[in-house]
Amino acid sequence: MTLEHSLPIKGNWHLKHLLVALALFLTFHGSIAPTLASGSEAHVKGEFGPLHAWPIIPIAMMLMPDGRVFSYGTTPLGVQTARMHYAIWDPALGTAPGAYEVLPNTTYTDLFCAGQALIPDTGHGLVVGGDAIINTQRNYANDHINIFDPETDTLTRQTQNMAFKRWYATVVTMPNGEHAILGGRNDKPFAGTATIPATVATYSPIPEMRAKDGTWRSLSSASGTYAYGELGGQSWFYPRAWVDPRGKIFILTHNGPFYKLDTTGTGTLAKYTKRTVISRTNLPSIMFAPGLILSVRQGNVAVVVDINGSGEPVVTSAGSLSKDRQFGNATVLADGKVWVNGGSSTGNDMVGAAYDSELWDPATNTWMTTAVATTPRLYHSTSLLLPDGSVFTGGGGPNPVKQLNGEIYYPPYLFKTDGSGEFAPRPQIIDAPTSMITWDQEFSIEASDSIARVTLLRVGAATHAFNNETRFYDLAIPQTANIVTVRSPESANVAPPGFYLLFVWDASGVPSVAKFIKIG
Repeated sequence: MTLEHSLPIKGNWHLKHLLVALALFLTFHGSIAPTLASGSEAHVKGEFGPLHAWPIIPIAMMLMPDGRVFSYGTTPLGVQTARMHYAIWDPALGTAPGAYEVLPNTTYTDLFCAGQALIPDTGHGLVVGGDAIINTQRNYANDHINIFDPETDTLTRQTQNMAFKRWYATVVTMPNGEHAILGGRNDKPFAGTATIPATVATYSPIPEMRAKDGTWRSLSSASGTYAYGELGGQSWFYPRAWVDPRGKIFILTHNGPFYKLDTTGTGTLAKYTKRTVISRTNLPSIMFAPGLILSVRQGNVAVVVDINGSGEPVVTSAGSLSKDRQFGNATVLADGKVWVNGGSSTGNDMVGAAYDSELWDPATNTWMTTAVATTPRLYHSTSLLLPDGSVFTGGGGPNPVKQLNGEIYYPPYLFKTDGSGEFAPRPQIIDAPTSMITWDQEFSIEASDSIARVTLLRVGAATHAFNNETRFYDLAIPQTANIVTVRSPESANVAPPGFYLLFVWDASGVPSVAKFIKIG
């Protein structure tokens, strides 16, 4: 059995890729799925495909609007540096070596542990900061700004630098198309040697804004040592931050307090009265519905943080995971459920490594153990939803295990419900908007089968247990039919501008391959 996969369209695609992709599409309907062993629980727990090689450790990944994945993190030998290489994977070409390109990073910026997001107008990848070597010691920071262009597959360093050096920063796409950059460390603590001077840790607690035209300004009046700086449980470490339904930035710190950042002018930072239970820097949080965040905290506990109201956030229990999953990843699936995989109860350690995965259903607020992976996914692993509704999960390392490999998870909704373990026939989107739509706009979708459901997901950008770009929406339909009219999310505060995956579902609960929709 195979999964149908739409052929991505790319303006200046390399001819050899187009020919290979066309051949695969005609032969296998663009499948990236292998023939999986029959299993009676695939329609309940999902199933992993075979372990496959990767040309680098994909520490950071972004889904580009042409359907390919831009990634970076290490050399082809799995050595910690992204100064020399980055990689592009085309899922339409499968997982064989020909599906990957490793390209030279001619900027010589070490992108290791940088911040990232897509630029809404262009679909280019914005990468800020990253690693630096000082006196032969790694894990200092740089202030570089780089942009990846998927039309030419080039990475270009910008002439302007940020005001602050940032290692482990978060990038938030704003409703007006600007980007806010929060957190990050500058210098690291180092005791020194007889020949290398000691350094003390310094941080970058003043946010910066990148305007749509590429100019920058600092939010000098919004410095936050506790919100995204030295304190607050290492709140500088990829701050968990999202645009809220009022257009401000909501920040969920690792140690529990909440903050609100207004990026107007030079910025205003305010602390909420309420807080939640303590977490770790290495546990995932993700926005699974408008204004609703699922956050995994210490002690296997999960909470939902509701930021839709105009007052204090509302925190409710989301139950308990079966185990601690430090350095695990959370992915919102095409149906709005949240899949958590990888991690370890003992940190970046094989002793407590979790091979099984878990699925949280927001409708029932329950967790269920799902498919078992071949290999552990610990520090520097990633997971990313693909346009065909499967999830790539890969990387980890270089310590304790150098994971130059990946696996694809096929969720339960892709399988027949008869227990055969076979993939279900999928509806196809025949017609959907090809030009940009705006907010609160009606548009029509035509499919090969009667449409029972329509879902929308913002394309992902994942690294270090945090997918800071993804968001999920259920779009109401007036009735089940082959042609339906739906309405886009109501505002840019709820759905920031950019690129989204549009899925249609048949009456059996099987999704189509997604179409890319641009909202702006």
